[in-house]
Amino acid sequence: MGSPIISASNPGIRTVIKGVSMFKGRPYQSCDIMMKPYEDFQLFIELAGVNLCMLGSHQLQNAITAVCTALCLRNQGWTISDGSIRVGLEKTCLPGRGQFLTSKESEKLGLQGASVLLDGAHTKESAKALLQMIKMAFPGARLALVVAMASDKDHFGFAKEFLSGGQLEAVFLTEANIAGGKSRTTAAPFLRDCWLQASKELGIDLLHDRTAEYGELFKDKLVSSAMEFRGGLVLVAENSLAVSLDVANQILQERSANRTGILVVTGSLHIVSSVLGSLNT
Repeated sequence: MGSPIISASNPGIRTVIKGVSMFKGRPYQSCDIMMKPYEDFQLFIELAGVNLCMLGSHQLQNAITAVCTALCLRNQGWTISDGSIRVGLEKTCLPGRGQFLTSKESEKLGLQGASVLLDGAHTKESAKALLQMIKMAFPGARLALVVAMASDKDHFGFAKEFLSGGQLEAVFLTEANIAGGKSRTTAAPFLRDCWLQASKELGIDLLHDRTAEYGELFKDKLVSSAMEFRGGLVLVAENSLAVSLDVANQILQERSANRTGILVVTGSLHIVSSVLGSLNT
């Protein structure tokens, strides 16, 4: 068709993330986006202080792609103002992708005082992007993960990315219905074994529910014992999503002390949808 190819990574594009702030109980990143003609790249726009509620450098790159598309349409005669492009970017959100719950939503789940982040990451690449986003927006934050995954995913690679990134206080491996049933759900004990394999390869010591030490220390007092245990990461296989969320939050609240603590629900869009569905019941 002889169509031109426009690269959203063209040298004529300049972007910067200026910082992360809170608005109406949720974080957003303030960005500058500048596009100037460069060789065969003839798109032009300057947007300062664009507030994106979708966080991370990867989401900024997605925004650049959207801006390039809008400008190409404008060059073809569509009426699209700079202001409309700004509003479109600032109103864009995607449930379950870098979604922080408000304090009221967290309380509705019984997670008082929790900062809850929902992200349907289910590959090692998306896990890496999620960690980078958290470190950019909340450097030094301590994390508790609640993870459920489908059976056809790279469970080992996913675990390795999070373990390599540090910042973890507890990981609860649980289960969620996949496409309305259990046939594609990964059993929590199998996920635990994948995380144990990844931790062994990385040389990371952790306390998990297959060790005699875990049985002696925790017994029937999982929460209080986990709070007292200062030896490192706690890894638990727990079938119940509700129990996983509750106990992970309690451990995180105690361990993070005066530091930022984030309860991250991830591994599948299905576990994310289960949490979001609980807000409507």
